Amino acid sequence: MKKWLLGVMAAVMAVSLAACTPTPDKQKEETAGTAAAQESMVPQSTGGASDKVPDPNVAPVAIVSIYHKGDGDSLVQDMDSLDSEEIDAQMLVSKMMEYNVFTDGTMVQTFAIEGEGEDSVGTLDLNQAVSGEGVSDNMFLTEIGNTFIENFELGQLKLTVNGENYQGETVQQGDDDYLTYVVDYDMVE
Repeated sequence: MKKWLLGVMAAVMAVSLAACTPTPDKQKEETAGTAAAQESMVPQSTGGASDKVPDPNVAPVAIVSIYHKGDGDSLVQDMDSLDSEEIDAQMLVSKMMEYNVFTDGTMVQTFAIEGEGEDSVGTLDLNQAVSGEGVSDNMFLTEIGNTFIENFELGQLKLTVNGENYQGETVQQGDDDYLTYVVDYDMVE
């Protein structure tokens, strides 16, 4: 019985291997069918820059960084856009009002930049400087300083209110006090 069962299994295996082996005629048919299918396929895009054409109907925008209080007690940086190709100080202050950095009605009276590169000094004169988020003076000044220094590529920023040095609840700036970029802005309290 065992011999007979082994014989039947060997025969079944031989038949299954013969049936699954491709023949030259089958290979010719498959090659012709595959070639026809490949010709009818549309070549896939690589997603590279060559197939990304800007829409000429879209108005150009300027991308800006806004530093503001996050969900917790630390500062966060968000990227946003202005409806202009160039960065304008009043537009930046208006965008900061959207993030509640400033209270409504904050206006830029003057903004000037002297020097170039890391030696450049920006002077920002506002009609008021009140935090819309109710943060500490240090955090408020870091929000303003980092936002303006990064977006206008300044070395430092002088903040004045109605032509006078900034005077907060705990910070009273003097004539020689300038805001610099705070790298560890998320640690400012």
